[in-house]
Amino acid sequence: MKPLYSQINLKVVNNTALPQPVSILGIVPNQNSANNSNILYQFNLTGQSYIGITNVNINISNTSNPTIVVYSAPVTTQSIQGVVDALNTLNQGIFSYSGTTIYVSSSYYIYSNISIAGTSILGTTGTNPVALLVDNLGNVFVANSNSNNVSKITPSGVSTIFASVGNLPNGIVRDATGNLYTNDANSNQVSKITPLGVSSVFASTGNVPACITIDTAGNVYTANVVGNNLTKITPLGVATNYGSLSSLTPQSMVIDSAGNVFVCCSANVVRKITPAGVSTNFGVFPSGDILVGIAIDSLDNIYVSNQSNQIIYKLTPSAVQTTYGTSTDNPQFITIDSSSNIYCVNQNGTIDKILATGGTTTISDLTLLGGSGYGIALDTYNNVYVTDYNLNRVYIIVQ
Repeated sequence: MKPLYSQINLKVVNNTALPQPVSILGIVPNQNSANNSNILYQFNLTGQSYIGITNVNINISNTSNPTIVVYSAPVTTQSIQGVVDALNTLNQGIFSYSGTTIYVSSSYYIYSNISIAGTSILGTTGTNPVALLVDNLGNVFVANSNSNNVSKITPSGVSTIFASVGNLPNGIVRDATGNLYTNDANSNQVSKITPLGVSSVFASTGNVPACITIDTAGNVYTANVVGNNLTKITPLGVATNYGSLSSLTPQSMVIDSAGNVFVCCSANVVRKITPAGVSTNFGVFPSGDILVGIAIDSLDNIYVSNQSNQIIYKLTPSAVQTTYGTSTDNPQFITIDSSSNIYCVNQNGTIDKILATGGTTTISDLTLLGGSGYGIALDTYNNVYVTDYNLNRVYIIVQ
């Protein structure tokens, strides 16, 4: 009986044979009576490029020269993790990835996480996708700003319109029970979408809500362009005016463990609004800086991207300001993993990873797939997801 396996994405090159094995790891149990081969082979994939699988031909009948050929077609990327089944006319086998190594055998007993670096198109969206999030099952939800709806893309790449929302949704968040919320900039409202895809108007906001966040109690906050203020909406949908942005234009926002809201404003300021609604400038950066993205780590350190000079700034909870790292091009929106590595979408279509240990590496160039990036999010495996505003799709980057 075949084992159950969880999900992730992997990538492969069209009609490309993988390299010869660097070693034979040992003998593995064999449940396939049609195939007597029970040797586990190890292939080193360092330096290889992999983009989207649809069919795999594993030929391990020749134990002295095993090969794997992957054939790709222009269809949705298959999403898999752990143990992957593959069939050909000679035998039945499995293969799995760990880091830059592929493991192959003819039984169903080898388990490892797949982690093959590369970029592929996960699925399509509505018109002009902006913000996105990934739930704990690997489903991606995308706010589509100019079709006024939310797309859902499953881990296997199946794309549907999940729900309609108000006019010009710019952001999307999720509460602990799976409800989604979008800030609808031209409707001056927040829409609520249940886990079954039922949408309703949750509450009215200030004028032109530009970004959205949610706290652990389920309170939703929007930062509003016209009026330069915040709106707080309780889980019951009661909305109140909540703090001032002092004539600054909001771009993105986060909330810390104490309930303080931090708004990244394009006019070189990070604004802090306490749970009591008291507003102050938390970080002021050099004149001419254009702040766009904001992220927060588990220790309540704040990170912001400066589009004008490739800098990622860090602000400690006591507002100590430092340069955390640099990107390779003008950074826009950012996200952060549990190790405090920052991921940023650059204007030139590249995706950078700014390492907590120092240094920057470019993990993807979306222009190779004809696209560019906008919103960015991570899943629990640190796979990176990016929206393409112009081409109406979502990319997945497996590290």
